Amino acid sequence: MMETELTKRIKALTHHYRPKLHTEKRTLRWADEVWTPSGIVDSIRFEDYYENEEYLCRLLDAERFSDKEPCLTAQTHEPGRCFRDGSKDKNAQKCHGCVLRCHNWHIGMMVTCFEVKITYQDFKSRNGHNFHGNENYYCVPKALAARIAGEVPAHIGILAYFEGERQYGLRQFKAAVWQEVSDQTKVLLLYNAMKKWCDGAAFV
Repeated sequence: MMETELTKRIKALTHHYRPKLHTEKRTLRWADEVWTPSGIVDSIRFEDYYENEEYLCRLLDAERFSDKEPCLTAQTHEPGRCFRDGSKDKNAQKCHGCVLRCHNWHIGMMVTCFEVKITYQDFKSRNGHNFHGNENYYCVPKALAARIAGEVPAHIGILAYFEGERQYGLRQFKAAVWQEVSDQTKVLLLYNAMKKWCDGAAFV
């Protein structure tokens, strides 16, 4: 079935919709019409995100730092105790602004699936509901968003397409709820997307 120009426009908007990391580094990758375990998804996106983060102290968490990361201030105080009050405890109020406080985070890969539905009949069709991402969204015209809201599963979000005289874009009508995705599934999705990147594979 031939795609409408509206479908193509909405797909293109999903590629850069609200990235999790606001950075100049190239952390977003996407592909359209990608095979998933249940069928072809309209658009799929892979991106970096903060999987978990923590704050460390070079004194209280001295064992977490290597010898290659020297700190002159830490070398003049006893490891394992706060140089301010001698305690072994950390808290946000006391540690805020401390020169020995370090922000540590782990980067993970998240997957987002987008299914574009232009009409209510399209939404009710059995085809095109292939959600296997950490976050999953229906992308629909603004007028359709309210109509389908009560029929969309609780964990799936809705992005409403709007257009005016000078601008158009996507706005979140309903937030998606985070879903855990196995590494095996992520690898499969990434591999199928890679086919599109490398050789422009087309699926009929």
